[in-house]
Amino acid sequence: MRKQTLKPQLLSFALLALFGSLGAVAATPIRVPLTSDHWRIVDDGENGTKPDVQFVRHEGFPQGVLAIKSGSAALNGLVFQNGTIEFDMKGLAEDIPGIQFRKQGPEGRQEAEEFYVRTFPDCRASNDCIQYAPVIHGFMLWNFYPEYQTSAFILDGWNHIKLVVSGRRMKVYINRQQATALSIDSLQGESSQGAIQLRGPAYFANLVVIPDAVEGLTAEALPDPAQKDSGIIRNWTMAPPTALHYGQTPAYFEMPGPAAAWKRVTADGSGMVNLNRVLFRDNHPPPVIWLRFTVGSEVAQQKQVAMGWLGQTWIFVNSKLVTQGKNFYDPDAERRDPDGRLSFENGSFSLPLKAGTNEVVVALFAGVHDNDHTPNRYGWGLGMRLLGPRGLQLPGSMGGDRPTGRVGDSSRKGNLRTCD
Repeated sequence: MRKQTLKPQLLSFALLALFGSLGAVAATPIRVPLTSDHWRIVDDGENGTKPDVQFVRHEGFPQGVLAIKSGSAALNGLVFQNGTIEFDMKGLAEDIPGIQFRKQGPEGRQEAEEFYVRTFPDCRASNDCIQYAPVIHGFMLWNFYPEYQTSAFILDGWNHIKLVVSGRRMKVYINRQQATALSIDSLQGESSQGAIQLRGPAYFANLVVIPDAVEGLTAEALPDPAQKDSGIIRNWTMAPPTALHYGQTPAYFEMPGPAAAWKRVTADGSGMVNLNRVLFRDNHPPPVIWLRFTVGSEVAQQKQVAMGWLGQTWIFVNSKLVTQGKNFYDPDAERRDPDGRLSFENGSFSLPLKAGTNEVVVALFAGVHDNDHTPNRYGWGLGMRLLGPRGLQLPGSMGGDRPTGRVGDSSRKGNLRTCD
């Protein structure tokens, strides 16, 4: 199919036609001009730097070159839902330039899907060279879904990137290779359509959008194998945040009581509770989030638990502190495998259960940096999996996942252990 070049004055109409109901017209590949009259410079507020965006005319690039040294640029007049997006990108520094699509909402409250490249010298060999991450309620979840990063054939200069997006799925192709570089079986963002936005530091050129060209990719998300894991705790309740006393262990009695506005939260297909879906990004110091579930046991026993979390967590069982652990990205020494990302590999511990109903409470201080002043802009969540749940009644099967008050004497502290 022959590609067409749009005159600037026709671009707005053409972009609307792309995503409207004009049938055959909407299937035509469109070369998008990289000129100032079609783009809006965006100050994303990252790193305290002002946007530095230039629109450059260069021989061999008839649609121009977009040079983003800092900040981002959003394409005007376009609503993208499904289809193919292709462009060339050349990194300007060691950073994470890339693209957001289906973007909605103001900065700090935006929803989007994001793909980016880590333009570092070892990118081709590292398992996080390219990555997909959703943007949910203003949080960019690069550390929440480690399964959506991989190595790739990234060159030192220009690289051609192709995204095929269909409903809840996406395939990524690098440098015109036939093999898929990255497959996203379940896009996690909460917007189904929205704007396209490019983020530096990088040069961008040859942007082509083909709506509805999904190359046979089905729209339905593929099931996560973890959905069949009967040991995952999927039903929790969450209390309103409380103040963090940095450097101190939260006390059980600090947990909000049953009169507080507890809400139900549910783990996603992977088994992780994505708190970014129920919280909003702000510039306040990080708080403590309290989560709770109950589990019934036929007999008194110890059950091994695998746990994933981001930041720092404290676990109470029947009012007693039984374990705690850190998983911060910074400093390096506090990163849990895999590389400070969220995973059931982060740690494990023994859960002491009595016969009957047991209350398990998690206090979570989420962040990338181990300090009390950096607002959390990234993943916020946890997951818990009982290894061998036979003989147990998990939340949802026993009707015990509503807060009913505290259990036991909160003045008694259990043995403190670090998750291993």
